[in-house]
Amino acid sequence: MRPLLPLLLLSLLSTASADPNAPLMFQLRPLQFHVYRSDPPTPLTLTLHLQNPAARPVTLRCLSLGAPILKRWTQFQDGQAVNAGETLGQFQPVGDAPTCARVGQVLTLPAGAKYTYTRALGPQKVGAQVSYSAGWNVSLRPGFSWLSRAYASALVVNADRPVATPTPQKYQDALEASGAMWYTRSSRESALDSRLSFTLADELSRQALLAEFKKRGLDASNIDLEVAPPVRFPSPPALAHTARVTVQRSGESYIFTLKVTNKSSKTINAQASGCDPAAIERVPDGTRVRQTGNGPCAQGAMPPTPLAPGKSVTYTLKWHGRHSLRRPVAPGSYRVRLVRGQFVGETVFMVK
Repeated sequence: MRPLLPLLLLSLLSTASADPNAPLMFQLRPLQFHVYRSDPPTPLTLTLHLQNPAARPVTLRCLSLGAPILKRWTQFQDGQAVNAGETLGQFQPVGDAPTCARVGQVLTLPAGAKYTYTRALGPQKVGAQVSYSAGWNVSLRPGFSWLSRAYASALVVNADRPVATPTPQKYQDALEASGAMWYTRSSRESALDSRLSFTLADELSRQALLAEFKKRGLDASNIDLEVAPPVRFPSPPALAHTARVTVQRSGESYIFTLKVTNKSSKTINAQASGCDPAAIERVPDGTRVRQTGNGPCAQGAMPPTPLAPGKSVTYTLKWHGRHSLRRPVAPGSYRVRLVRGQFVGETVFMVK
């Protein structure tokens, strides 16, 4: 399994219509700085761009002395939260970039004017994930006190740079040709010097992909390949209830219905999630031919359903009779397991 690296996140909070700097553009570059421990030491220099794209001049009133300032916020160090901020000082103006010589001074930015400021920061600390922000204490309009919202972020991963995947498009083609079910995959638009990563739904998909690699003469060690862990089922709750599963054939498909009934004398809450697990296994060897609930899930918990004594709630799942490679399963005996919140039901059925 490949190491999990911290995510390099950059929050751009403004929009063109709500940007408090409008009509000016106030931006830090590079937007992201992302290197690895094994890379040659690379110094980081941030460049602040101040532009007036409007067709008329814009004036700024100085509220403090000097040039725009730079702040750094250290979010993590070696995966541990730090959350510490510091002011690094002023940027260096380049050419005729304006600065404030006195408080109250009025600076005029002509229409179409472009200015730059720089700040050399040197190599970044290994294992540190930081964000930078630039600001300038000038007034653009009454009630306005700072040009701001210029952000950049930096991460030096405390690991060696992964070896890039050669001919990445051939690996992408093989994934699609194999029919393997995947949960996550590197984009086809990934940089040519990046390493591909695929996360597959199950072992059957992994075997199909490896077979396709072999057929095409591709080395599987050139990518990061993971298989999502098998779905796990909770233990039945210590509540008086029944959880029965029925199976109905519908053309080439099967309709599974889990019916949970409250057998106690008190109202109980039937929990639910948009990602409740389900699995279909071949009997008697237990091979799982299809499962859900072990991949990424965008839905969280749903509101619980109150069940009064004797009342029931049902949950339905449709299966098209195919395994994760989207081909029909062999005839025989199969077991289906369904979950609705804390309740689990199962039954055995025949595929003919």
